[in-house]
Amino acid sequence: MNPELIKTATKSRQSLVSPARVAVFEVLYRVEQEGAYAHLAWQEARASLSLQDAGLAQEVIFGVLIWKRLIDVWIQSLSKHPLARMQLEVKLVLRMALFQMRFLSRVPAYAIINDAVEQVKKLHKSAAPFVNGVLRSALREEKYLTPILEERECHGLCKDELGIRLSFPDWLVEVLVQRFGEMAGAVMIALNQKPTRAVRFNASKGSRMDVIERLQQEGTEASPSPVSPYGIRLAQGVQPTQLEAYKQGYISLQGESSMLVAPLFGDLRGKKFLDACAAPGGKGLHAAELATDQFDATLAELHESRARLIQGQARRLGITSTNVIVGDAKEVTGDFDAVLLDAPCSGLGTIARKPDIKWRMKPEDMETLAVVQADLLNAMAKRLKPSGTLIYTTCTLSEKENEEQVKVFLQRHPDFRLLPIKELDELPFAMGSFNRETGLVYIMPQDFHGDGFFIARMVRGDD
Repeated sequence: MNPELIKTATKSRQSLVSPARVAVFEVLYRVEQEGAYAHLAWQEARASLSLQDAGLAQEVIFGVLIWKRLIDVWIQSLSKHPLARMQLEVKLVLRMALFQMRFLSRVPAYAIINDAVEQVKKLHKSAAPFVNGVLRSALREEKYLTPILEERECHGLCKDELGIRLSFPDWLVEVLVQRFGEMAGAVMIALNQKPTRAVRFNASKGSRMDVIERLQQEGTEASPSPVSPYGIRLAQGVQPTQLEAYKQGYISLQGESSMLVAPLFGDLRGKKFLDACAAPGGKGLHAAELATDQFDATLAELHESRARLIQGQARRLGITSTNVIVGDAKEVTGDFDAVLLDAPCSGLGTIARKPDIKWRMKPEDMETLAVVQADLLNAMAKRLKPSGTLIYTTCTLSEKENEEQVKVFLQRHPDFRLLPIKELDELPFAMGSFNRETGLVYIMPQDFHGDGFFIARMVRGDD
């Protein structure tokens, strides 16, 4: 069905179908049919919704994407029609309704069913009785639907069962089980949960408590992050970019795991710094704040539109020491005291925020990314001065993109060695022994209810 017809059809029924449900359908349709990124499609859709409708719509969009595989198993168990032969629009309406019925309580079941039936009438009128029958069967037969797993139930289950009941593709279950063994269940459960909402405070504008007080004066619930001394946790539902503290440069959007990176370079004042893949700019601009804007920084970004976003963030923060350039980081010239390579990666550690990664990413994509990462690492080795520090980071949980990548790099470049990351010893990591004994750190999504993250710190020997 033509996307414009979908939009017209759903909006023409707005007197019968809630605005939130209309927006949810449009976003999910774009993700499935057009390959849109869920978080970007949602940013566009939310502008037309009230605060209350936006809250519900966001929960349903990301909930459906998180639990898609399990919900599809439920649909198939309630229907005699093969799932593969169902029209996409019908599947989307059923997924939305079943998610609300099983996971949310704010809307009564009868209202959810009525909304679903009204919505599908305009999309595929003949499917309305089918949708009504499936959803009413779900009400009657709820106890027969495949249950969600709790962590204590994960041990000993086969990979197929883990994949269905935690709603992950089989190949990704295999990747996580191979790397993390019995911990894989806890990893997947954490990736299915709402992540902590956090921002970084601008240390050049005052102390953390000063900024927290400013946020509280705006009526925003805020507290110190237990992960990073530069982090502030906010209540769920807060939109940081709408706050005056954000507009005036007191806070920036950045995950807590990511905030741990820039301090690992030590004192950068007076030094030359390269952020090789800089967008969206969080780590490089954090480094500028820590250097009190007194260093020579180059932030390289391949895409012009994303480079402009970094420049805008620098202006908002009052930072003048960063030179944002558009181009391939491999072509940057000059020698640097410190290099950050936050490499393009599969993003598996960010599934809690971007659940469509589960269904978008493929094993062959990770192979392609590993080649890109290796090329970038080799290029960065040429840019680093003797005794300089190279930090390699990703927001993925793939061994091939993380420790294997570093291992191969060190074999190719014997003048580099890992530098133990003692600064993070006090944090209670699930992969604690791995962190303490090497210059490699895994921050697991279950550690702090944030992004899964990988850090490797290396130093180049003297000539």
